[in-house]
Amino acid sequence: MSHLPTHLDAEKALAVALAALGALWPRRAVTLTPLKPLTKPLRATVFRVAGGPRPAVAKVWGPGNAARAAAQAARQAEVAAAMACGPCRVPGVLGFDAARNTLIMTDPGGESLRTLGERGAAVAAQAGGWLAAFHDLSLRAHPFRPAGHLAWAADLKDAVRSGTRILPEPEDFAARIDALTPLARAARGSPACRAVTHRDMTLANLVTGGGAIWGIDFENARQDEPLRDLFTLALDLCILAPGATGRETALAALRQGYRREIATPEARLFLQQAFALGVWANTPVMPSRRQAARLEAAQWMLGFGEPVI
Repeated sequence: MSHLPTHLDAEKALAVALAALGALWPRRAVTLTPLKPLTKPLRATVFRVAGGPRPAVAKVWGPGNAARAAAQAARQAEVAAAMACGPCRVPGVLGFDAARNTLIMTDPGGESLRTLGERGAAVAAQAGGWLAAFHDLSLRAHPFRPAGHLAWAADLKDAVRSGTRILPEPEDFAARIDALTPLARAARGSPACRAVTHRDMTLANLVTGGGAIWGIDFENARQDEPLRDLFTLALDLCILAPGATGRETALAALRQGYRREIATPEARLFLQQAFALGVWANTPVMPSRRQAARLEAAQWMLGFGEPVI
């Protein structure tokens, strides 16, 4: 049985994008520029489009990612309709070529907040404000239920102790897992919220342009802990911020920008620790530079006895 390729090299991705744009805008001589260097085949390649009737970006997935491409196109169209104006927006979908797994969307024309990360508190506040507007679309009250997190933690601890899961500093990790139980007891049943989350909420997926902040790269449509998105933004900010003081300043600005009390301090502390342990659990023994930076930031957050998100 043959399998469709999930990745495309630069030449093939460019050809697919041009074909999709030709179908959408016949007789337009467009040119494409990749948003990042194409040094290896990618699961999804993004091009900035020039020469079309409006500024646009084209995202091309490999043929084996058809379901994911369709899910992203549908979810982005849905969220873009709800966040079409104001300071917090989502680029509109101009077209989706299902045969070529190519999504064409409006181009905000700015830079990602990750490239602006040295601005610290200002970037953190902007990111928090956009995330609050996004969560507001589906935010609902829900008592805090840590049972699923605890079951995940217990399974993970067993896997580490049995040797089926290998990660850095396993004994320290197991002790941190044990510390979740009393935190869960203190938080269980407390007032909290759930919302449809982004689930890849990094500074790279927030873009400036036209006096607004634009969120990109949607797919998830399920409800979850909104603090999961806040945590991943916090992790990015901690990697970029210089030293403990810079980190604490950036996280305070993130919370101020978010402006939502979506859980009690007890629930926030539990989730902060659980999400940080999730980063640890997904770090290989020989991490890349970015994986090592994420682990260091997560372990820094684990050192707090109070919520920083």
